[in-house]
Amino acid sequence: MNLIPLNESNTQRVVEDIGTRTLERIDVSKLTVSPLTCDVSVLPHLALAFDVSIEGLQEQEARDYLQNAREIKKYIGSTYAVKKAAASIFGDDIEVLPWNKFGGEPCTYKFEIDVNEKPVNDENIEKTIKLVDIAKRTAAHLSGITVNMKNNGVYKTSCFTTSSEVGFVYPKPLEDINSSLKYNVATTVYMIEKTVIKPQGVVL
Repeated sequence: MNLIPLNESNTQRVVEDIGTRTLERIDVSKLTVSPLTCDVSVLPHLALAFDVSIEGLQEQEARDYLQNAREIKKYIGSTYAVKKAAASIFGDDIEVLPWNKFGGEPCTYKFEIDVNEKPVNDENIEKTIKLVDIAKRTAAHLSGITVNMKNNGVYKTSCFTTSSEVGFVYPKPLEDINSSLKYNVATTVYMIEKTVIKPQGVVL
């Protein structure tokens, strides 16, 4: 379709024709600036536009961080902003607790991380701290990290104890009657004990 006015020069018509044919070969459905769906080559440009750094982050971490960048900047200094920054690395497996939630010193916070698919190692923790340092208040500082290890396996242990006692009772024989009566009394006690071990957490 020719969109330029009829009185334009042939040069402009040629340029338009080239541009039209070029766009026809491009899948415009992939032309998106959404951090979660855009081409990986667009991520550095989005980081520049949002004025954030994605250096050292894996692709999915960078996408999640860029997706959260607007809200982090909007609510910077709040617990909400810190949680959004931390979630860029560990997702729903991390909880950021302010000092009044765990009895710590004022202006401190701590991480509680559930061991799941994301490895809880020095690299990922350092990346989380780096992003949180940008989102938190200047006076706030990290006081500790709790790693919760959940095990859904079933462990069974049992203990079996048995004891018995046998008694004999002989009544007094009646006169002129030859008799012998015998009573057997037995008692058996069965005890079953079940122990469930549920680790609550390991403090680093």
